[in-house]
Amino acid sequence: MTIKRNALPPLDTLVFFDCVMRHGSFTQAASELHVTQAAVSKRIRQLEEWLGLALFIRDKPRLTPTVAADSLHEKVGVTLEFLAQGLEAVRAPDDPPVNLAAMGAVSMFWLQPRLRAFALGETACPINLTTTDHPRDLIAPAHDLTVLYGDGQFPGRRAQLLFSETLAPMAAPGAETKNLPLLGYPLRGPDWIGWDKWHSQTGHGALADHPRLPCASYAQSVGRALQGDGIVLGSLPLLQDEVQHGTLTTLPGPRLTTGKGYYLTMPQGSVASENAARLWAFLTS
Repeated sequence: MTIKRNALPPLDTLVFFDCVMRHGSFTQAASELHVTQAAVSKRIRQLEEWLGLALFIRDKPRLTPTVAADSLHEKVGVTLEFLAQGLEAVRAPDDPPVNLAAMGAVSMFWLQPRLRAFALGETACPINLTTTDHPRDLIAPAHDLTVLYGDGQFPGRRAQLLFSETLAPMAAPGAETKNLPLLGYPLRGPDWIGWDKWHSQTGHGALADHPRLPCASYAQSVGRALQGDGIVLGSLPLLQDEVQHGTLTTLPGPRLTTGKGYYLTMPQGSVASENAARLWAFLTS
């Protein structure tokens, strides 16, 4: 439906009319709108002239709305509320959230404790965290900041290292590791290293004959290891809290430094918001 400009009265007259109807008084409406009573009276007269009928019976000291005014107010009130909701939905917030994206395991085991500390600090701001293991989704334009795995060379993105990767087999303390399966997960990126690559690059064959137990994600494989269900190929910096707290222990054998790491990134050339800049500084400090 196309509404022509001349099919509507000046929209501010509807705001004044709604306010007068709610208060039943030009004086009280003027107080809410921070204008003079004369200004309110002028807008109501303007609306009445546009409609070609009276909206109020002005019998001092009472102000009585007409039947037409009662009918119109029902529709005007709903319309103004609907308009206010639509404007609020698209208006830039006073304190815009930072849209942060990261892989599941990074979000769960590394980011969450740090985001909690950030939220309790003096520089806290709203954060929307997106968790996904799909590389394409991680660099969606909607994200202000993204944690990416790789060698630090991300075309079109500024990157700063959060921590380098060192891999080692891990299991729950006291688990009978000789009977535990190796916990695997989908390798969604060409740089991801699973058990086959780890055996090949370390030459360590002590675990090669263990059965494999597939998991839906790397985060789930860590969770299964914490429950004692298997052996996970754990990233030491990523799982440092679990190792320090004794919920996971590294097994004997070589550790593989991959030359890769986890980087905080943002689109190259973009101007970070004040909130995004504060979160960047906190996570990279």
